[in-house]
Amino acid sequence: MNPLSMKNVEKLIGESVDLFDASGTTGRFIVQGVQQLERHGMDDYGRFVEHFKILFAGDGSSHFPDGHYHFKHPKLGEIELFLTHTHGHEYEIMVDSQVIC
Repeated sequence: MNPLSMKNVEKLIGESVDLFDASGTTGRFIVQGVQQLERHGMDDYGRFVEHFKILFAGDGSSHFPDGHYHFKHPKLGEIELFLTHTHGHEYEIMVDSQVIC
């Protein structure tokens, strides 16, 4: 099972996710939504590729610059992902993966 499949991430909307980096900075984000992107679907080789964004809202207590962070959630486990700050207390992660059946 791929914990970062679009179907699995959609189940996390409204839930909080903890994040931390190597320097000890910690935070908590709420999963605001999942947005399917243009290349989501079958590629030229007949493989199903998931391409989507995970949208987060921070609580405003800390600012997180673009970079790699460890994300932790009971349903997701712990995974390192690249986080992009979009504006204010909003952040996103781009997911681009081939689904393995």
